[in-house]
Amino acid sequence: MTIYVLGIGANVNAQHQCQRMLDQISRAFGEIWISELVTTRAVGIDAPDYINGVVCFESDIEMQALLRWCKALEQQLGRDRNRKLCAADIDLLLTLDHLDDGLAGDKIASQVKEPWFRPLVASLFQQIPQWM
Repeated sequence: MTIYVLGIGANVNAQHQCQRMLDQISRAFGEIWISELVTTRAVGIDAPDYINGVVCFESDIEMQALLRWCKALEQQLGRDRNRKLCAADIDLLLTLDHLDDGLAGDKIASQVKEPWFRPLVASLFQQIPQWM
């Protein structure tokens, strides 16, 4: 089983859309761990603020299949990549083969490219029980 960490976000009806994403991820993959949802400014574009969060789960799905699933869910929830408004954004932040006792949340978070997700990842991994 692989541990997947997804970043979610929206700036159109954001709270509702984030809940819809979480519901669908939970239905598809079972038990999930969810960070707090936070408001962040849109980066690089003039657009409304986002609500962002981080979701973590274990699955035996292959990474490419998960990426396709995420993009299909974005589209189902109304994502239009030609607009500044974003109804659903789901990004694969990182994958882990297992959790080591010595692998602290901030070390895991440092692997995440997007800086606004790093504190959420660090906080979330301090709460997740050891799976392995």
